[in-house]
Parts: sequence; structure tokens; C-alpha cells
Amino acid sequence: MNVTARPSAAAFIGGGPDSKHAEESEEIKQITLKLPMRLLEQIDTSAKSKNISRAAYIKMGGNLSALAQALDYFHHTAPRRPYCTNDPASGQGVRNQAEAFLHSHIQPNTPSKVTWLCFDCDQPGAALHWDSVSAPPPTLVMENPSNGHAHIAYALETPVPRTDAARFKPLLYLASVNEGIRRKLDADPGYRAGLIKTPGHGKWRTTAYGGIYDLHHLAEYVTLPSPAEVLRKAKNPEYAGLGRNCMLFEMLKQYAYTAVRRHWQPNGLESFSNELELHAEGLNREYNHRDPLTLKECRSVAKSVARWVWKRFTPQEFRARQSALGAKKGAAKRADLLERVKWLSAMGQSVREITAEIGVARSTVSDWLARA
Repeated sequence: MNVTARPSAAAFIGGGPDSKHAEESEEIKQITLKLPMRLLEQIDTSAKSKNISRAAYIKMGGNLSALAQALDYFHHTAPRRPYCTNDPASGQGVRNQAEAFLHSHIQPNTPSKVTWLCFDCDQPGAALHWDSVSAPPPTLVMENPSNGHAHIAYALETPVPRTDAARFKPLLYLASVNEGIRRKLDADPGYRAGLIKTPGHGKWRTTAYGGIYDLHHLAEYVTLPSPAEVLRKAKNPEYAGLGRNCMLFEMLKQYAYTAVRRHWQPNGLESFSNELELHAEGLNREYNHRDPLTLKECRSVAKSVARWVWKRFTPQEFRARQSALGAKKGAAKRADLLERVKWLSAMGQSVREITAEIGVARSTVSDWLARA
């Protein structure tokens, strides 16, 4: 395979004895080393049209430094062996990172964590639509030059687990922020961000506007739907947001608290986990039939829920709960009977008559009346 060599930054940046100039040259060199070849060609063409050097053009367009940082962060956080393809309609395969980045579409997040919130905007001029609706400035925008459609991506400083039952509340908050941004961008609700347009690929026009975000910072730009609304929306088969992961957690946990009692025996965690995996796959097919979660993702959620419930809902705790529930019901029943005893006594009935009426021991009726 013939590989076109990247032009040396030094060939476009003059040298000299001035230390400040040398520092600027080195900074620009580091920026260009991180930029894809296609972007460097675009920069050189624009610089030539203005009759200036590449270094001068980069100084004019300060966002190139942000672009280099964003691309570097994407490479750093991408899965080690991501799914990728040149034609999403014909399927996808797993490749090592170096090979995957040569494809036009790539998997942005690992199965266990969300680092990139990605959105599919199909309207013309989508690359700048975020600005007109006051959405947060995207970390990366990959625009299709032929039709103006774009994938918009926001990088998170702290990735959020999506298969860990112990981290359900952060995931639900992430799903709420994700849906809030999607609504503001008017992005495709059926897009689940399994693949995005590969940042820096020659087929797309890649730009950077924002940095790496804290989740709370992103939330300040949008109106957040309530957790109940996120879970309700996730039941819509046409919806493919992160709320589907939350819904699977919720439905699986409800099932698990009943199912676990069948496995309270030595080494029961394994059989319990296997049952939850089968149930999770069934829920995924039923509620996400348009674009289901991956089998690996379902199994990770099931194993996490199994460990969570197994650790926190033991036979001892179950017995304590049943005892407390029985005591609560018994107290309520006694209070109701006591009121009837008082009323029957006030109506002139004897202790013997009251005992026959309500089916309680005579000594108990006498004791209640003595305390009343």
C-alpha cells in the first residue's frame, strides 16, 4: 500500500535565531503533526490562495489548535479495536485502531463507557446549526461536503459507565443531558451513535469549536427532561438514546429482586446471572427491535445487575423485610379492630358479644377496652 508522506512542518515554517519565533514554530509544528493529511492539504490550499505560509495561516485560524487537541483526544479515547466500515448499510467489522481510522465510519465509545455524546443532524447546514439554536459548541463536527449533513460530537472529561448498576444515577443524568442536546439540535432520535463519521477522514470536513466538557457544563445549555420522561421515551421503538440503557437497568432490577430467591444456594450467583442475561436479551429484543443494544452490552448490564442484587438482597434481608412488613400489616389490622371494639362497646354490646363479633380472644378485647 502506498502511503503519502506528511509534508514536514519545518518546510513551511522559517527558522531563525529569535527564541520566541522558535517557540511559536515548534508549537505550530506540534499542531500540524496531529492533523490528518487531508486537513493539511486544505490548509495549504487556503494559505496559497492568500499568498501566506502555512504557519501564518494557522496563526490566523486559532481553532486549528483546538482541532488538533480534539482529534488527539478522540484517538486516545477510542476503543482499541473499534467497529468500523466504509458503508454502514453493508455492515461493519472490527479492526485495530490504525486500520479502523482509515475507514469513513468508526465506533466512538467503548461498550462499557460513554466518552463522546454524538448526534446525527440531517438538515442542510447542520455543521453550524448548533450556533443558531444556542446549543453548546461541539468538540468535533464531521460534515459531509456533498449534502451539508453532519455528525456532531461532544467530548466528556469524565467518561460515564453504562453497564454498571452501581452507577445508574449518573447514567440516567447522562441520558437526560443527551436527550436535552438532541432536542435542541433537532437531531435524529433513532440514531444510537454506534458509529460516527471518522474525525479527520478525507471524506468529511472536520472542524472543532468547543473543548472537552464536564457533564454539568453541557447541562447548562439545555432544558433537561425528567428521569421519568427519559425512561418513558425509551420505550418508544423509534427512539435510540441512552435512555434505553437506563430502561434496561430498571426493568431488569425489578425482575431480579424476585428471580434471585430461586438461586439462594451455594454458587447460585452464576445461575442467577445466566437467568438475567437471558431476560435482558429478551427485553432488548422486545423494546429495542429497531436498533437493539449489542449482545455484549446486554450481558454486561445483566452481570452488573446480578452482582448488585446478589450483594444487597440476601435471604437474611428478605426475612427482615417480610417480618417488618408483617408487623406493619399487623399493627394496621389491630388499629382497625380496636376502633370496631370501641364502637361496639359504645353501642352497648358485652365483651362476650364483641368477641363473637370480631373473632378475637375475650382477654384481648378486655385488655383493649381497659386501655381505651
